[in-house]
Amino acid sequence: MENDTAVLASLPRSGEADFGPDLTLKSPPLCTHTAQVPKFELNPSQINELCKIEVISWLTENGYLHDAYTITNCGTTFVHLKDENGHEKYVRMHCKHDYCPICGENGSQAHKKRYIRALDRLVWANTLGYMVFTLPKEVPLNMPSSAVLSDLSKKAWDLVKKNFDTPGGMARVHLLGEEPEKLHIHINVLFPIVNEGGKGEVPQATLDSVRSDWTAYINKIFKLACGTTNVFYKFAYREGRKIHQVKYVLRPIVTPDKFLTLSDSDREKVLGLRGWHNTRWFGKLANSQYKNYLKAMGIEPKQYENKDIMLSKKCPICGKAFRFIEIVSENAINRLQLRAIDRDVLVDFAIYSFLKENST
Repeated sequence: MENDTAVLASLPRSGEADFGPDLTLKSPPLCTHTAQVPKFELNPSQINELCKIEVISWLTENGYLHDAYTITNCGTTFVHLKDENGHEKYVRMHCKHDYCPICGENGSQAHKKRYIRALDRLVWANTLGYMVFTLPKEVPLNMPSSAVLSDLSKKAWDLVKKNFDTPGGMARVHLLGEEPEKLHIHINVLFPIVNEGGKGEVPQATLDSVRSDWTAYINKIFKLACGTTNVFYKFAYREGRKIHQVKYVLRPIVTPDKFLTLSDSDREKVLGLRGWHNTRWFGKLANSQYKNYLKAMGIEPKQYENKDIMLSKKCPICGKAFRFIEIVSENAINRLQLRAIDRDVLVDFAIYSFLKENST
């Protein structure tokens, strides 16, 4: 009994007890009924690991074994590439699922691939327009199919094309908003504005017309009777703001922490969209047209992509094409002969030195 009393007396009665750099034990006053239930604070890395365990556990228990496997092994292998002059690089392979703790981070490899490629098609004009077309709350109760979501993206683009001076654009569906726990479907459209002044202002009457047309379309396909729907518009003309907007729209949406807040049925709906091409391009910026369109204006169609060592298909030193050699596990790579550009890219000494010398 004396030992028990000594232990209780040694516990902090308020404030925090230090349990190392990552864990903090917060203890309430001992007079409360929760006095002996410690609460631990976790750092971001520990939270990610717990999310990973929870996501993989749920996927496994519900029969999504392939998804569980890909998340478990995400980032454990590299693709080995080499050009004809012997310059080589290794690029880490990822599963690309938003609900993966690695790929679901802002700035992840999957995120970078999306936004860097989009920058080439969107930020060359003086002004970048941005519209958000929201579905009313009644719609997510019956999750639209991928075909319906594609039709919604096409309709959103048609309304932008009708009302703005733009040659093309990109539409991307977000299944969630900033708040977790429930689906909140909206379609984002980014588009360069090319009128003479490069100004993005539009009359209120134009925005009212867009909202009216969108509401009528939603009421028709979902058999609703909404008086109005939410349509949002803004524009950016500074390069930094344009780049930020592209990154924002193309960020991971159903991140693992948000995925875990959803109901089982909503998780099933999200997983039912795997393999669907969410990001769609229209007009002269479509996949089959954008290169010729930009070249005709004297714009390099892959200037951002070619400057990124992860995405570039050509060696920065000699300009020769990288060719596939093999897929190799991380443990099998001889890192003593390579240098890390970041956590996802390893290159030989020659490329590393060249990039370092030309970084300015």
